[in-house]
Amino acid sequence: MFALALALIASAGRGEEQTSPQSPSAARHVVMISIDGLGARWYMSPPPNLRVPNLRRMMDDGSHAEGVVGVYPSVTYPSHTTLVTGRLPAEHGIFTNRSSRQAGKNPKDWFWFASAIRVPTLWDVVGERRLTTAALFWPVTAGAHITWNIPEIWDPEKGALGDPLYVAKYATPGLLFEAALDLGPPREGGGDDVTRANLAAFLIRNHKPNLLLLHLVALDDEEHRHGPGSAEAVAALEESDRCLGEILDALRAAGLADSTDVFVVSDHGFLPVEREVNPNVLLAKAGLLQVDSQGNIVGGKVATVANGGSFFIYWPESENLAGEVETALAPLRGEGVLWGVLSQQAIRDLGGEPAVRLSLEAAPGVGFDDRPTGDVVRVLAATAGTPGYLPFRAGLESALIVWGPHIKKGVNLHRVRMTTIAPTVLRGLSLEQQRLGSDEPLLEIFK
Repeated sequence: MFALALALIASAGRGEEQTSPQSPSAARHVVMISIDGLGARWYMSPPPNLRVPNLRRMMDDGSHAEGVVGVYPSVTYPSHTTLVTGRLPAEHGIFTNRSSRQAGKNPKDWFWFASAIRVPTLWDVVGERRLTTAALFWPVTAGAHITWNIPEIWDPEKGALGDPLYVAKYATPGLLFEAALDLGPPREGGGDDVTRANLAAFLIRNHKPNLLLLHLVALDDEEHRHGPGSAEAVAALEESDRCLGEILDALRAAGLADSTDVFVVSDHGFLPVEREVNPNVLLAKAGLLQVDSQGNIVGGKVATVANGGSFFIYWPESENLAGEVETALAPLRGEGVLWGVLSQQAIRDLGGEPAVRLSLEAAPGVGFDDRPTGDVVRVLAATAGTPGYLPFRAGLESALIVWGPHIKKGVNLHRVRMTTIAPTVLRGLSLEQQRLGSDEPLLEIFK
């Protein structure tokens, strides 16, 4: 857990430190908090036992959308990059969570590095105006030009929750040590989101960044494990709400409450899953993927990326493999596991990855995985959950609640596009002359 990293860094002694620029005097600040997996239905039709007083107050006293239509596939990394660029994946270049497009090569690598983003970001534009930026575990920020940055990255050999000290190699030099001295030992029983909120409060109190991006993940974790609306997911969202309360307290303590607008956003909603489908099993049987004796993909004529609700298949433009692929996957059509099959042109029309030759879209109650051995279709022992489907399918709508001294009360935006959020954040920072993407900001929410 990252909380352990703070304790270890504090005990290890002072490392190389970087002198960070002081926040210039500026009237406006924005905190954007992504609660990963927060579908709009969590606040539009909440479970009766849900207790989220901070989110409820922000919704009642601020503006909100009934749903945000995201990107394809509706997964974390493409969505978070759209949130900070105002562009679709075809333009910004973060097409899926995982980055490899070669069968068997670096299959555990994700799009961690900001150098992969092809268009300007919020931190680029804000930094150009000599304002300060901060990001805590925001996806695709390793190596980004952010004033105070602790990126989301992990050692692929140890998994997504591997050695937390791995993050320190990519964080702003000296920042973790400074935070450890300020915060002291991690709170007993606190999860990673609690640590992230503590770090956000530390940055607000000590550095007052003009723009702060924060990524909370506990809700997403529980929805994956137990499904949307589960008791575990309810408890995780209530913990997220307490984290939100800590950040609001920090804004008041730092004297920023009268100058800061808070955006609560998310990357996607969730759908329940009862069956897991593994198309790679069929592709391997057809000789389109090569699998070693340990069940690992080591090569092949095609490459694949499983996105939960969708499954992307790639092959070279110079090869005519459409017939072989469709023949290999024919057994899926009789299993009732496909909602549809998208062509390369359909994916391009959605603003998805241009190189995808074919996408399988899962039927309700179905999610895709990438195992190349075992059963093609497996019934799960208990309900789980996944995003990754087409973003306009019911339940995939993500969230937008905006609250603060410059935000009108009671504005219902109804349905908006995810590409409108980055331009709206710039407007919240009074950077009206700057542009991100081609959509106009949501001006109706501002006083």
